[in-house]
Amino acid sequence: MVKKNRVNYAVIKNLKTTKLLMIRAKTYIVTCNALLTPQVLFASGLSEKLPALGRRLMEQPMAFCQIILKEELVREITKATKPERRAHDHIGIAYDELPPNIWFPVSEGRPWHCQIHRDAFNYGQIPPNIDSRLVVDLRWFGICRPLWSNRIKFSTDPTNVDSFGMPQPSFKWKIPDDDRRDLHNMFKDMLECAGVLGGFFPGTEPKFMAPGLALHFQGTTSIGTSPENSVADLNSKVWGVDNLLVGGNGVINHATGCNPTLTSVAVAYKAARHLLKSENVDKGKKSNK
Repeated sequence: MVKKNRVNYAVIKNLKTTKLLMIRAKTYIVTCNALLTPQVLFASGLSEKLPALGRRLMEQPMAFCQIILKEELVREITKATKPERRAHDHIGIAYDELPPNIWFPVSEGRPWHCQIHRDAFNYGQIPPNIDSRLVVDLRWFGICRPLWSNRIKFSTDPTNVDSFGMPQPSFKWKIPDDDRRDLHNMFKDMLECAGVLGGFFPGTEPKFMAPGLALHFQGTTSIGTSPENSVADLNSKVWGVDNLLVGGNGVINHATGCNPTLTSVAVAYKAARHLLKSENVDKGKKSNK
């Protein structure tokens, strides 16, 4: 409940018992991920105060394939392995050896980041009759720059709600033309790398994955310098609400080509330091009185 530019209380529901609880606090922080945080703020009646709420939705388009390593590469690995380590079978990669984990960061003229590893997401499961030591995953993540028109929108119809009774979301999202060109170059780069390593594992040939699969959503509650183009200030305090902050990947206000978690943690750390400093200043004022 927001009144006179302050949150007076928050209402939460116990999903097991459906019981409603009223929470009162001095400061509130909403950090429910980049899709649910704007939903909570919208349901709290803040959309008119925050024109940028849910806007500039960003995601990282992803290309994926799986590679069966070339026989000559496996032979080179086996030759370089100590005899006692390769004695168990003909492949010089022990079953208990850590899987590969290689990444290449974004660089100038190459706006995407690359991961070569073995990670059993549901779309990359290896059948049990295949030796997983011979298979690696290639995941290339591109950049999609923020557009005001790219957004998550919430229904104002009180009967149009999701399974939790919250306003139903819908999405409007397209990839900017310049980013499309970069993504095609990214795809060619992945194909070139794949050709060096081996052949494609049947059923996981190179392809762009469905939008949203990377789960690297950003921008919907972005920080910034003005309430016209952001939801919160540079200390993560929501514009026009004195005791409300936001956190999570949604606060990131610019396109990234990397996993966003550390960036979000850095922004949260800055916000926490500012909040702590403000609390100490308030205590000092009270003690002086």
